Amino acid sequence: MGNERPRYWFPLALLGFAQLLVVAFGGMWSGGWFAYAPAGERHSFGYVGLYGVEMSRANVAALDASFDIAAGRTDGWLFAVLAVYLGTVLFYAFRTKTLRWWKVAAIALGGLVAIVLADLVGYWEFDLDGDTRSAILLTLGLAGLAWLERSVLVLVVAAAFVLCAVVLAQGQLALVLSSLVVLAGAFAALLSRPKTAAGES
Repeated sequence: MGNERPRYWFPLALLGFAQLLVVAFGGMWSGGWFAYAPAGERHSFGYVGLYGVEMSRANVAALDASFDIAAGRTDGWLFAVLAVYLGTVLFYAFRTKTLRWWKVAAIALGGLVAIVLADLVGYWEFDLDGDTRSAILLTLGLAGLAWLERSVLVLVVAAAFVLCAVVLAQGQLALVLSSLVVLAGAFAALLSRPKTAAGES
């Protein structure tokens, strides 16, 4: 680590700001996926066609069932999970400068696929709602980061994160509270003194 401050400040800050962006702009996707109109608009304008082709009620119902894995999820939270993972991999790859590009690509792609598969397992096997699945995925990611960095601080942040995002609150309130937790952890890491400097004093 040398004279540098802990690297884990970046994924913590990235997670906090990504979740706040979900809170700020999540309403843009509220009520439906790209293939059909939000529920509130169906009664006024009818059903929207996929790629400009009008869709029947049966087709729309089928699409509803197909995309139902997102039910109960605060819009954009899964995308925040994927973006934070990808950003963290790129940040660590840039900082280490020892991994070849194809290894970085393999780690990034493999992790993204694993996250999506884990989300599907949480839905199909355990019947967890979307917000809970996202919160659990992020908590596991924070626990992994704590193990990688051998950081008690990140482990404490992970425990507080799951408490705020699953136990104490739901929906956007859970996003806000858990964002404050990880941002506090990021600032604590940035304000910490480098190990060598602390040892010399």
